[in-house]
Amino acid sequence: MRFIGETHIKFVDFRNKAFLISLAVILAGLISLAVKGGPDLSIDFEGGTLVQIKFDQPVSINELRSVVENVGFQNNQIQEFGQENEYLIKVEKIDEAGMAAEKLMEALNNVAPEAGWEVVSVRESTEGLTEEGKAGNLIVLSGENIPETEVLVNAVKDQGVGVIAATRESDNTVAFNVPFMGIEAKASEKMKAGIEKAFPDRKIDIRRTETVGPKIGEEMKDRAWAAIIISLFGILVYISWRFEFKFAVGAIIALIHDILITLGIFSITGKELSLVVIAAFLTIVGYSLNDTIVVFDRIRENFSMRRRRSLEKMVNTSINESLSRTIITSLTTLIVVLFLFFAGGEVIHDFAFALLIGVIVGTYSSIFVASPVLIEWQNRISKKKKARS
Repeated sequence: MRFIGETHIKFVDFRNKAFLISLAVILAGLISLAVKGGPDLSIDFEGGTLVQIKFDQPVSINELRSVVENVGFQNNQIQEFGQENEYLIKVEKIDEAGMAAEKLMEALNNVAPEAGWEVVSVRESTEGLTEEGKAGNLIVLSGENIPETEVLVNAVKDQGVGVIAATRESDNTVAFNVPFMGIEAKASEKMKAGIEKAFPDRKIDIRRTETVGPKIGEEMKDRAWAAIIISLFGILVYISWRFEFKFAVGAIIALIHDILITLGIFSITGKELSLVVIAAFLTIVGYSLNDTIVVFDRIRENFSMRRRRSLEKMVNTSINESLSRTIITSLTTLIVVLFLFFAGGEVIHDFAFALLIGVIVGTYSSIFVASPVLIEWQNRISKKKKARS
């Protein structure tokens, strides 16, 4: 079935203008990312605590922020979210290791104040100092005339500080592996209790709570980028095998083009990147690639049948022949995405927004980026061959 009749649009002739438009949009996004110091990352990647709360009556955001700060969460973001009188409270990652170090220092100053303790380094450790390999907060301290390690550990435990293990690094340094305190997990409970206490006459509904530790956030960030890079590499290998390397280059450039534009628009509009949005990015990659391969397959078919025609004419003919299919696929996908965007609710809103951009940009790139890159690549090869001869 053809959505439109036979067309003879000279898409290839617009490629230079299309390149300039794409370059302008990408540069705007990159400038926004540079000004902001990178994309806005959700707690999935940064770590922190999120509480979605609904009141039966309106509450001032400034009043709510004051309550959250009084509970002990200074670095917070509060915004209206979803339905009326509903708010989203985000608290930045909590320094678990730093707080553990403060607690340990307090205990050490009580049991051996003459040592003049100083913190050398603090970090979360996935491997403990013991043979059991228990994870914890690894804290290295320096001091003068440090007591025997076993004596010091027992004294610290008496002060209420748990110790997985301790080792003497040198005469003046000792390393403690202190158990995780579970501060991140307790943060949402503490926040909820503080809000309920501050608004005793209001009906409060806690709709959602999420807590992600900073270490897990870093791992999520690394895995998300790895997923995108591995998928692009896999696509490069597959298209090189299925078609030719020059086709693969065109497809990869188009996909990078789509991701950069979507990422740039997210930065410009101030939206956060979350695991859900990364999933949308990977969906965009698959959608855009599918459309590009359809055009490439038609180019290869026409190339085998019409060798005497120039590559530009064959590419143009192939795009026109697959145009009806492209429009039908894009419109049907767009209708579903629009329903998700407008009626899917706040939780899925950013996912739908990313897909909305991806469908539009992916359709555009398969026509005005991937295929024209193939032409430019082939033209360069032809010029090099002529120069050699």
